[in-house]
Amino acid sequence: MPQSLRDFLRHPALLPLALLLLSGAAVALRLVDLGGGRDLWTDEAWVALAALKLTPGEALTAGQSTPPLYLLSVWAAAKIFGGSEAVLRSLSFLCGLGTLAAGWLLARRLTSLPASLLALAAVGLSPVMVYYSKELKQYSGDAFFAVLLFLLVEHLLAAPRFRTWAALGLAGLVGLGFSQTLIFILPVAALVLWGSLPSNLRPRVALLGGFWLLAVAAYYFLFIRRQFDPELVAYWTQDFPDFSGLAPFALWLGSALNRYFWYFLGEWGIFWGPPLAVPGVAVLLHQGRGRAVLYFLGPLLLAFVAACLHRYPFMAHYGGNRLMLFSAPLLYLVVAVGGAAAFAWLWQRRQGWLGLTLAGLLLLSLHPLDNLRENLHPLNNREEISPLVAALARQLQPRDLVYVYYFAAPPFKYYYRGPAARLCWGKSCVETDLETAPAGEAPPPRLWLIASHIVDLAQMRQFAAGLLGPDWQETACQARTGAALLCFEKREQALAVKPRALAKPPEF
Repeated sequence: MPQSLRDFLRHPALLPLALLLLSGAAVALRLVDLGGGRDLWTDEAWVALAALKLTPGEALTAGQSTPPLYLLSVWAAAKIFGGSEAVLRSLSFLCGLGTLAAGWLLARRLTSLPASLLALAAVGLSPVMVYYSKELKQYSGDAFFAVLLFLLVEHLLAAPRFRTWAALGLAGLVGLGFSQTLIFILPVAALVLWGSLPSNLRPRVALLGGFWLLAVAAYYFLFIRRQFDPELVAYWTQDFPDFSGLAPFALWLGSALNRYFWYFLGEWGIFWGPPLAVPGVAVLLHQGRGRAVLYFLGPLLLAFVAACLHRYPFMAHYGGNRLMLFSAPLLYLVVAVGGAAAFAWLWQRRQGWLGLTLAGLLLLSLHPLDNLRENLHPLNNREEISPLVAALARQLQPRDLVYVYYFAAPPFKYYYRGPAARLCWGKSCVETDLETAPAGEAPPPRLWLIASHIVDLAQMRQFAAGLLGPDWQETACQARTGAALLCFEKREQALAVKPRALAKPPEF
């Protein structure tokens, strides 16, 4: 390395400047679209409606699979500051910031400065990590508490004082109320302590593990057992291992790994992620930091075991990899270690130009401009239903009937502030033959269909045809990203009515 460049990299002001730029960009990206710029989508609205209940007990009952302390924290924030999107998402935002801070401190304890900076940049700028830091779901907490627990383990290994033991035990107890995936983290933390601390401290490790086990049991019997949903388990069936033969299992595992690296590292992640992760693991083992490898692979192995028992989806389809977000910071760390080691190896052999070329190609494969656009204006789960709800409220007439599509029900309940209306709640996303009027009553003059969490407008028109039959004709339509509002009238009433657009054309 040229001396001038070496001196530049060692300048005392460079590290604070790099940290300031990376952390500043990460925080700014997590603030954009945190509030009203992006509507709550279906799953977020479920949590929002629960958090807006009058009492904590009602919130927990309505919270479905949301971890109890996460939900109660959002409930408390809504009681104090109001129920806006920004307030409701603020806990996920804080967890996202905590992941950045704890991830940096953990990286500095486990690896070199260049690798730590690369890991910080990956966590700070990853569209996946940015998005879940501003979504009203617990996944940002999954990543934060995973990193926090391993950071506290590192502190305990360095200084096994009583306060460090207490902090680690308390973090596990509280963390279970925010993140159910901590059941994959706590056994790995206990195993690292058992194997790394002197034998005279192992009784304390056993005591700590017993305390965590009791906490897991308490959470299970008080909360998790009641939230078990057989329909959800059936939904994830395809994401459980296929043990019908060696070839089907290999095909399942290959598909799962491809989805995993694609989800967290981009569409080309399967081609460059493993080639960097493998040397990253080798470097960590060579440096005596094998526990970092265990931090990464241990929870994944336990999640795989849970999938074998049909209790947790493993690297699932349809964005289900969000359930593996607890592993993302350690994945980025291991890949960063491999990338830094590869670049250093090339530089030492005076092949720096090759390293820079490969780094440039890698950066291009990540589509940085697309990632920046996604970070600033997330399209993931974007459902712009609130303008349609407002349009419906303005045009609704007393005898109109409003059919709320199955997936649109939670956000509709959150956003609708219009006059009292005749509402029909969708029972499924394949419902047919809707009864628009009880026997002996005249049908409504107009029927409105409002939907969100949809693929495109054609999908909803096909659904409406099966739902209403040939007697109803579409007379108006407004569509936004991931959402649609359709108006129908009886065919004899609509013959002279030319279908009109209520607003701009579809934006799917």
